[in-house]
Amino acid sequence: MRFVPIEYIKENSILGDTIYSVDGVLLANEGIKLTARLLNKIKENQIFTLYITDEHSNSKINRLIHPNLRNKAMLIVKEIFLAAGYRDANGQLKSKSIYEYMSSLNSIVDEILLELASKKDIPLEYIDIKSVENYLYMSSLNCGILGALIAMDMNYNYEMTKNIFLAGIFHDIGMALIPPDIFQKKTEFATEEKMMIINHPKIGIEFLKDKHFLNAYVKQATLQHHEKLDGTGYPLRISGEEINTVSQIVGITDVYDAMTSDKPYRRATTPHEAIEYLMAGSGRLFDSNVVSVFTKKINPYPPGSLVKLSTGDIAVVDEVIKGLPLRPKLRLIKGTEGNYSYEPLDLTINHKIFIDSLVYNID
Repeated sequence: MRFVPIEYIKENSILGDTIYSVDGVLLANEGIKLTARLLNKIKENQIFTLYITDEHSNSKINRLIHPNLRNKAMLIVKEIFLAAGYRDANGQLKSKSIYEYMSSLNSIVDEILLELASKKDIPLEYIDIKSVENYLYMSSLNCGILGALIAMDMNYNYEMTKNIFLAGIFHDIGMALIPPDIFQKKTEFATEEKMMIINHPKIGIEFLKDKHFLNAYVKQATLQHHEKLDGTGYPLRISGEEINTVSQIVGITDVYDAMTSDKPYRRATTPHEAIEYLMAGSGRLFDSNVVSVFTKKINPYPPGSLVKLSTGDIAVVDEVIKGLPLRPKLRLIKGTEGNYSYEPLDLTINHKIFIDSLVYNID
C-alpha cells in the first residue's frame, strides 16, 4: 500500500488502511472501495491523505503499534488536552484538572513502550492518517512515540525513555489553551494571533508549572521544543547547550511530524523532504547526533511507493536495504493500464540512476 493525497485518488480505489474520525469512530475499513460518496465523507472529516492498495503496491507497511492501541492512546491524549483547554459557555478558559487521566496515560504509555521494544529495529515506514481536527492529539502522541524510538536507539534506560515519551505528549499542551479557531485557522494569522501561537510554549509551561506529577524533563521540553542551536528559535532564543537533549529530541520529532502532516493552510510534505530539511539543519539548528539517530530510523520510500527516476521512468519500490534507504530495489513499470509488466532494477548496484521524487499515479 502507499500514502496518497486524496485529490490523486481515483474513484473505486481500494482503501489500504482503516480510518477513524476524531472521536475514534470507524469511518471506513481497510479493503473497502472508495466510492465518490465515501471520499466526500472522508473529506468532510478533514482527512486529506489515505493509504491505498492496487496492482502496483499491495505490500503491507510495517506498523510499530497496533491501530487499536494507537487509537486508544490518542483518545486519552485528547481527553487531557480538552480538559486543559476547557472553556465555559462564554468562551472563557476554565482549565480542568488533568490529574485524573494520568493513571490511564501512564498505563497506555507502558503498553506502547513494551510493543516498541519488540520492534525497535524495524524502520519507520508508516505515517499516521490524521484529520485537521485531531492533528493536535495525534501529533502529540506521535512525537512521544518517535521520541521514545530515538531514546531506545540512544540506549537510554526505561525511565528516561518514558520521560521522553511523556515530554513528546505534553510538549504542545499550550496549543490546547489557545482558542481552536486560531490554531486551526486556514488563513494568515493577525499579529496578535501570531504572537499567541509563538508564545504557546510559555502558555504551556505556565499551565504545567504546578503539576507536580510531571517532572522537569516534560516541563523543559514544553518550553524549549522550538528553540534552535543557533539561537534563532523561540520563545526564549536560547542556543547551544542551554537547550537540553530531551528538548532537542522532542523538537526534532515535532518538526518531522509537522512537515509530514496536513495542516489547515498546506498539505503534507514527503518523509524524504522532511529528512532533507533535518539533515540540512544538523549541527546548526538541530543536535547532529539526534538527527543522525532519527533519520536512520526513517524509511522515506516504503515498499509499495511509486517513484519517478532520474531517467524519467516510473517504478515501484520493492525492497529497502538496511542502511541504504535511498537506494532500494525497484520494479520498473512498463506498458499501459490493464497490461503492465515489470523489470527489476537494483539501485544498490546501478549507481547512475537515482530517485527524483515520489509520484501518486502512473499517468
